[in-house]
Amino acid sequence: MAGVKAGQGQREHWPANERRTGGARRGIPRLTQRQVRRTSVFVAILTPLLLAGFGVLASNPDYGAALVGGVAVMIAGLYGLLAVASRGWLVLPGVLLVIALLSVPAAVFPSEIMLHRGVRTDVVVTAAHSSKGKNGTLSWTCDIRRVDGKPLPHATLGDSDCWGTSQVGTTETVLVDPDGWAPPVSTDVDYSGLDTGGYLVGVAAVLWALLVLSAARGTLRRLSAES
Repeated sequence: MAGVKAGQGQREHWPANERRTGGARRGIPRLTQRQVRRTSVFVAILTPLLLAGFGVLASNPDYGAALVGGVAVMIAGLYGLLAVASRGWLVLPGVLLVIALLSVPAAVFPSEIMLHRGVRTDVVVTAAHSSKGKNGTLSWTCDIRRVDGKPLPHATLGDSDCWGTSQVGTTETVLVDPDGWAPPVSTDVDYSGLDTGGYLVGVAAVLWALLVLSAARGTLRRLSAES
């Protein structure tokens, strides 16, 4: 009983920072004030830049593995947020922001390429392949080649532009990236939402930085009060 009471008494006299900040969470280190400042600046700035970069790389089918690096940066960024934050619930908005910072550039960048340098090119559909999703939905991809016989990087059309075997042998006009970064797409693609996507990335980056820095500021206040 004496040992239990002693342990309870010791627990009651733990510093408030160990009970309320990231230092109390398993696997999250306790940081000094200097470490909180440094970590928060690095996490606030580097996380959005790296996520956007990996998102752009992942937009090229040849660099699909960049998503793995993006996910690693997401995890590291959220870990850094937890390390400087005094309240664990801040990770919830953080998750939404890092997902946007990785996924939106991956979706927007190919469209930006096609909008500014896409070239209308005639292609022939040479084959169609079907696959079923987990919910039983049938989707198609089509193999294509240029009518003029020139090489065509990423010579496929996705489900939105491929409708089935009846399309094999037909000639289609698509937009082609002369530099081969983005895969071909239909000429009917609507680019009206591109500006919104670009603004969303900027807003998400600013909100992430504010979230990290405000979390660090609250932790620094507590550490200063306890010192």
